[in-house]
Amino acid sequence: MSTLKNIWNRWHRALTHDRRQEILDLLCREYLEKSKDAIQFRHHAERMRYRQFREMLLRIAEEEENHAESIKKRIVALGGEVPRVSFNPEERWNSWEELRLDLEDERRRINDIEDQSVIVEQLDRGTADLLRRIFEDEKKHREAITEMLIRSDPQASLTT
Repeated sequence: MSTLKNIWNRWHRALTHDRRQEILDLLCREYLEKSKDAIQFRHHAERMRYRQFREMLLRIAEEEENHAESIKKRIVALGGEVPRVSFNPEERWNSWEELRLDLEDERRRINDIEDQSVIVEQLDRGTADLLRRIFEDEKKHREAITEMLIRSDPQASLTT
């Protein structure tokens, strides 16, 4: 009987460890993405000629930094190691193209978070709650960037 119990305990610990590691891997990827997004938005804000758009991009960058910080805290709380961020922002030939790049990135992030949250919900409630809050902010970012694109180019409404 004790042998069966030992096998069960080892199997349970291994399964729990695998799940924790899966969550940590996800959080590390998200941390890197949020950190990169913040850098990219700040860089694009610096190059933006419209003051109100520049201010909006800086607010979005700040929110992305807050997301990264929240994810970092979650990684540490779960006993993980926070990855080092190394990133050079992408540049386009004008600010409209950079906004388009930002919008594509936000759409991709929303889809990624949506896909991951289903799995995470089953594994770790705290991480799922964090991803849900980030998801809501990402939707707001997408809307704000879409609005900037439309306002900066009347033809953009036909393609977004």
